Amino acid sequence: MPTYDFCHKTNECNHEWEVFQSMSAPNPTHCPKCNAEGNVVKLISLGGKGIVELYGNELVAKLKEDGKKLQREASTNSNTYANLLGEDRYQSLQTKMDQQTKIRRSK
Repeated sequence: MPTYDFCHKTNECNHEWEVFQSMSAPNPTHCPKCNAEGNVVKLISLGGKGIVELYGNELVAKLKEDGKKLQREASTNSNTYANLLGEDRYQSLQTKMDQQTKIRRSK
């Protein structure tokens, strides 16, 4: 059975709610919040509210875009960079960089 969205369209109420009912069931005629009769309208919904599925070239383009965004963020934020590498690897790289810096300064 599908879920339908309804709204009580009045200046005082404007309450929205969902009803899990069969397609042949009659639409509600009163608001469950204020119990007023009438002015109940069925809303058009996307059936998932905000979920978008991508396929093919759109998916590839989105993944590339997300990868570039993550790369830019990792280059400016050390926490993001550490999360991507893993804590152990990040610590070992930091240690190597610190040692190289000490060697350069001592020359």
